[in-house]
Amino acid sequence: MLNLKRVLVVVDPDQADQPALEKVLTLEKLADFDITLLSCGYTQYLVEGYYFDAIDLPTLRQEFLDERKATLESIAAPLRENGLTVDTLSVWAHPAYEATVREAVKLDADLVVQHTRQHSALSRLLLTHNDWQLVRCCPMPLLLVKETSWKDRPVLLAAVDPKHARHKPAGLDHKILDITMDLSNTLKGDVFVTHSFSQIPLSGKHLQEARQEHQRAFEELLSGYDIPESHQRLTEEAPEFALSEMERELEADVVIMGAISRSIVSDVFIGSTTEKVLDFLECDVLIVKPEGFKTPVKLND
Repeated sequence: MLNLKRVLVVVDPDQADQPALEKVLTLEKLADFDITLLSCGYTQYLVEGYYFDAIDLPTLRQEFLDERKATLESIAAPLRENGLTVDTLSVWAHPAYEATVREAVKLDADLVVQHTRQHSALSRLLLTHNDWQLVRCCPMPLLLVKETSWKDRPVLLAAVDPKHARHKPAGLDHKILDITMDLSNTLKGDVFVTHSFSQIPLSGKHLQEARQEHQRAFEELLSGYDIPESHQRLTEEAPEFALSEMERELEADVVIMGAISRSIVSDVFIGSTTEKVLDFLECDVLIVKPEGFKTPVKLND
């Protein structure tokens, strides 16, 4: 369930626009929750031995963080005047994703929101290293947003894998669907659900038999949800291509998918797809973790 009470928004004080905050304010108009603005600040000039004497560093770092805190406060002020509850945090952080996870856990946030920059004419996500690490390590739902606005009636596309082809934990598909339905109720959006598969010819399965198995699993998964059959999409194609094509076809505003990380050095599996999918998506992405997920980030630093 996506029961929003506390939302952590990662803010870059050096940016004129704050797409992540704008999306959160869209949500806040429809659901009442507290907002925390987080700035993860770091500069090489204030690393010990780089430029200044070590004795000066604590003071200089604090001045650096105070300036960023002041910017956050200037962003928060008009929101508070409009009746919103907004806190601000400015922390010295390298790498930034670890600080974001720690602060999110301390806050017991229900959602973390971060802006992901456009990197090409296609406006694809093309995540940075910090983004990828948040996908891998953030234990609560993570919304990666771009500069585009949601439609008045946004299209939400949930990616599921009822056959667990990638050994996904049981229950994650239901969590993806539950969160998608909650988000739809909040935004008054249209929900579509997709499951794509590609059958390896040497697997010993006839294509027709494989499709029937996937169809049964897909129907069984969706049997408890009020989703029109016309909004259920089962495709025989490699997931990394099928999801990208469907996103463009439906003009999706948000893709909702799951992520599991098996170890600190493992790859990330996104729903029934590989991590390659994210670099081809053109819309916002909401990443969901399985129940009981433990972040690899050390929380007591």
